[in-house]
Amino acid sequence: MPHVQAVDTPVVDVNVPRFNQAVVALLTAGAFVFQLPVLLAAAFVLLLASRLGGPRFAPVTQLYVRLIRPRLQPEGPTEFEDARPPAFSQWIGGAVTGAALVALALDWSTLGWTLTVLVAVLAALAAAARICVGCLFYERFLA
Repeated sequence: MPHVQAVDTPVVDVNVPRFNQAVVALLTAGAFVFQLPVLLAAAFVLLLASRLGGPRFAPVTQLYVRLIRPRLQPEGPTEFEDARPPAFSQWIGGAVTGAALVALALDWSTLGWTLTVLVAVLAALAAAARICVGCLFYERFLA
């Protein structure tokens, strides 16, 4: 259920973070299942592009906004949420994904794949059940 936001609080269509989380979940799960660090690197680049470039330069966000949303919601988004918690969650996901890549590069496979699975599970949980652990952390400790 949407809650009241301050006038200057950035908001986002609730489906944009869910779609991003689904893509990250698929990439990281695929990386683990097929033992392909290149898929993990793709997830890292997408998370990094989203956070550093903002929505305009986020490939997954643009895919959703330009191709998927017009077909699912031709009237436009109807539900919004505070953009800060999902953004914080993306920073955390990017940091953990980056740490997984470093661990794999150093041949610390167990650590690298464990971090990969952690990101995959948390991203899938957020995408499927709208339980975003990074968002909850933000709201509890940083908001």
